[in-house]
Amino acid sequence: MSNKKERSFIDILMLLWANRKLLLKACVIGGVLSIIIAFSIPKQYTSSVVLAPELSSSSGITGSIGSLASMAGIDLGGLSGTEDALYPELYPQIVESTPFLCELMDLPVETKDGKLKTDLYHYLRYKQKYPWWTWAIQAPVRLVKKLTTHNVDTVMPTSQNSNSLILTRSQQGVLKSLSNKVKVDVDKGNNVITLNVIMQDPLIAATVAQEVSEKLQQYVADYRTAKARKDLAYTTQLYDEAQKRYFEAQKVYATFVDQHQGLVKMQYQIEQDRLENEKDLAFGVYNQISSQLELSKAKVQEKTPVCVVMQPPYTPFKASSPKKMMMGIMYVFLAFFGTAAWIVIKELIDDAKETK
Repeated sequence: MSNKKERSFIDILMLLWANRKLLLKACVIGGVLSIIIAFSIPKQYTSSVVLAPELSSSSGITGSIGSLASMAGIDLGGLSGTEDALYPELYPQIVESTPFLCELMDLPVETKDGKLKTDLYHYLRYKQKYPWWTWAIQAPVRLVKKLTTHNVDTVMPTSQNSNSLILTRSQQGVLKSLSNKVKVDVDKGNNVITLNVIMQDPLIAATVAQEVSEKLQQYVADYRTAKARKDLAYTTQLYDEAQKRYFEAQKVYATFVDQHQGLVKMQYQIEQDRLENEKDLAFGVYNQISSQLELSKAKVQEKTPVCVVMQPPYTPFKASSPKKMMMGIMYVFLAFFGTAAWIVIKELIDDAKETK
């Protein structure tokens, strides 16, 4: 049985050897086809940024300050730490959101050769290159849309009109294209974030990667410090009011003392004591709120996350796609084995017909 299989395998090898010219021709055609396709696909460049974000916690400077404030009789209230609801796993959804992408549309970009200077929206909308077969396939569709659609882009999407309900179809298409070009990967083991931006120009890829990195860090910082900044604004308002009341009380007290200096009447002494008590009370409130203001500033500083840029964006020198060598090997491989399979199957069919 094994000898029969061996002979069958040898027969297949001999059959392929007999058709070696056809196999060689198929490999040549596959190689030429791969070259045509590879050079028809526009080059893509990838710029990457690696970030190590700081994970928030309820401990820190306000924990120590809170203990000292409690000893001094000051209630921090809302200044106590809270758990963070914005985890690194949510960063990809943030970058893919419509408001975030719309904020990138007016980003000034320039090609590496300096021949094109525009904004990101018009670059993605009008300056993208496509394979020739894409134009051939989409030509009828574009013609129909041009004849039946009057949806003109009069306004570029920005953060001010980021509502998807007012975006045109072409604008939504640009946002979708940008979403596919900006990818965020999160390593769940160590929470390291890798941001990849793929563009048809290396300098534009690096520019967009830098902008996305900065906006993502700012978004996280704004989120984590939102409550602390509101508390700071409210405490600042209270501080200004307390300071004004204290200064007014101090002025009234000083004016009264100057006007009635040397008088020993009891009613003057009682009024002076009352004004002095009001001044001291205003100073006590002013002093306490001043301490709370400093604590609020410390809270904002503590809540502001520190994101370490482990790898800054760079302008790539080599295109990340298409991989011409891999495409050539794949097409030659498919051409060889596809033709070999066709030869063997055809031979088996012919043998089956002869046996009948």
